Amino acid sequence: MDVSIIIIHYKTLQLTTDCIRSVYAHTKGVSFEIIVVDNDSQDGAEPLIKAHFPDITWLNMGYNAGFSRANNAGMRVAKGRYYLLLNSDTEFIDDILTRCVHRLDNDPATVACGGIQMFADRSPRPFYRSLAVFKRSLYVLPPGRIFERILEKLIPETHHTDPDQVDWVPAALLLVKREAVTKAGMMDEDFFLYGEDVEWNCRLGRVGKLKVYEDCGYIHHEWGSNPKRKEVQITIINRFFPQIQLSNLVWIRKEYGVGRLVGMYLNYYLMIPIYFGWKMVLSLSKFKNPFGELEQQKDFTRKVWLFSTYFWRIVQNKPYFYKLDPKRHV
Repeated sequence: MDVSIIIIHYKTLQLTTDCIRSVYAHTKGVSFEIIVVDNDSQDGAEPLIKAHFPDITWLNMGYNAGFSRANNAGMRVAKGRYYLLLNSDTEFIDDILTRCVHRLDNDPATVACGGIQMFADRSPRPFYRSLAVFKRSLYVLPPGRIFERILEKLIPETHHTDPDQVDWVPAALLLVKREAVTKAGMMDEDFFLYGEDVEWNCRLGRVGKLKVYEDCGYIHHEWGSNPKRKEVQITIINRFFPQIQLSNLVWIRKEYGVGRLVGMYLNYYLMIPIYFGWKMVLSLSKFKNPFGELEQQKDFTRKVWLFSTYFWRIVQNKPYFYKLDPKRHV
């Protein structure tokens, strides 16, 4: 068996079906199995999907285990010499899997790879090739380009001599050698959603190279199981989705230590009065009530407080399942 394809299903019946259909339609040059891991969707998908694809393996987690635990469950029963983590909201447009397998077979220094994510119209979807860009995005700064330049100097870009090499392969489609997982370990089960693929990529990257091939593209619809995320207004202040940012803070602690984590928390606390003062001065300059139109500032403060309730737990770095109650998504 060449590849074990692991697809996490959570209330995405049509997307999961389309994803599996695209795999069968386009994959011709390698042998593969498909393992669908269901995170307690309770949507009746199992008999419907297995009626179309009787050869798949279906695992029921029995609860919403998130991304890491579900993928690990799939890897534990997988037979392939490669694992392919594949989002349910993706679609193949050609035999991308065969090309990626052949390249990794002939490149012992590379342990994992992926391709270019595309929108449904096949235009490229942007992603972070360098973790420096991603790390900078976790900070909040006062308005002004000067602060961005300072942060760019403190967290410089990563440069690789190989144009395909990256710091992070998005887990929407992530092909990994089995022996690399044996060395790096499976995904960290402290994570519920988000951040886990970045943390895993960091460990895999210490085993060998990570690559994204420009001529290997696939469609990633995104937000399959959480379409409400598209409705959130993103601003310089209100850009943190709580579950994502909590997971990122956990990753920062695991990868960079307590000092970096404390610095990030201090950044958030310092920005609370700056954001309030900036908005109040701006309102006064327009002859408006300085205490009006502060909802975004209040929202940012509520999120910082929410993250703060996890501070000591994250510092201790003991096993814990960082799954936010949806009611706490302030």
